[in-house]
Amino acid sequence: MTSPQPPLNEWLRRPQRYWYADGLTEMAVGGIFLLVALTNLAAWLLPPGPWQNLTLPILQALVIIGGVQGARALVRYLKERITYPRTGWVTYRQPSSSRRWLLAGLTFILAASLAFLMVALGKTVGQRWLPLVSGFLIAFATASGWRLRLARLLILALYTLGVGVGLTLLAPPDPLDAVLFFSLVGLGWLTSGGWALWTYLRHTHPLDEDKAEHA
Repeated sequence: MTSPQPPLNEWLRRPQRYWYADGLTEMAVGGIFLLVALTNLAAWLLPPGPWQNLTLPILQALVIIGGVQGARALVRYLKERITYPRTGWVTYRQPSSSRRWLLAGLTFILAASLAFLMVALGKTVGQRWLPLVSGFLIAFATASGWRLRLARLLILALYTLGVGVGLTLLAPPDPLDAVLFFSLVGLGWLTSGGWALWTYLRHTHPLDEDKAEHA
């Protein structure tokens, strides 16, 4: 008797889950969060005034767009040397050059808008509540990855929300709150990705070794 065929949604999820199997993407995202923490620290060193409020959103947008582009290339490079030789090659649809530039522009606009929004929220609801708001937004976006049936993404979402709640209760001064928030969130993503990579390397080995073992 043949086994029942998995539903269509499961077939669609498999290549997406495979992209996260080695933890490299999570480690890249964690690195971007650490870069954002550094931008908050750098803005702190600027003299107070309107330039400080203007520089931070632009600097963060540039860091995010550069970090995303750099991380994407680095993850692809590492997958070609670590992942694909072990568990096979999966070709993902690549956007055209014009579409990549369009996405880069939209990402910059979105990142700058979010940064300006966070500054405005800090003035409206109070700087103390920014870690909670940021934690909720990032946790919500992370938890949406549960559709891939990856438990560690749900754990990351709960951890991120916990960091936001904890820093809101502790209420460290600005910009230490943002530096601590993005640093702790980034370390969480790096830890999750590192654990996934360690587990992946333990349970897989290059396909050439498989052939040698069965020769």
